[in-house]
Amino acid sequence: MITVEKNNVLSLTITGAERLDPIRVMIENYEPGKGRITVTCYGKAWTGAWFAMGGDTVQEFIQRASNDYLIGYFDSSLESTIDDENDANINFVQKEIIKLRRDDEINAIEARDMWDEAINSDDVKESCCSRLVGNHLLSLFGDDPFYAGWPTVPNPKYQYLSRIIDAVRAGLKQLELEAS
Repeated sequence: MITVEKNNVLSLTITGAERLDPIRVMIENYEPGKGRITVTCYGKAWTGAWFAMGGDTVQEFIQRASNDYLIGYFDSSLESTIDDENDANINFVQKEIIKLRRDDEINAIEARDMWDEAINSDDVKESCCSRLVGNHLLSLFGDDPFYAGWPTVPNPKYQYLSRIIDAVRAGLKQLELEAS
């Protein structure tokens, strides 16, 4: 036998947020401290459910939780930064070659070979990290070249979701003000 239960859902549409399409928010407060939120914008959706919010409603919880926490919960694979472009990586590699040469850790011939490989590489990070691609650059950063502190830039997808969360917070705040 099928059981049907009717739930109270708070549904919002937030418009007018700078550089964002309409944001639709559905909030279900099951009981104090337990609930779910679903946020959609431009065909993407993020859902989170919490069952230990210290007695807060979902609205109160979203207001006090940080964007970093919420983004990590909505999309655990989304990083705040991504690798920079190849030109920045070439510059990073060149600085390391110069440092090693000045410290006499590599000779002039090794430095020239590394330099030439770096400037001619379509993906210098791959040349430093992959035995299938690299040659002279493989020894530049030691055993763990992926952890060499490669240049990064802010991730636009992370920033996008952060702006959406900020707009949701602003919408919830406005709703709260209208209710009081």
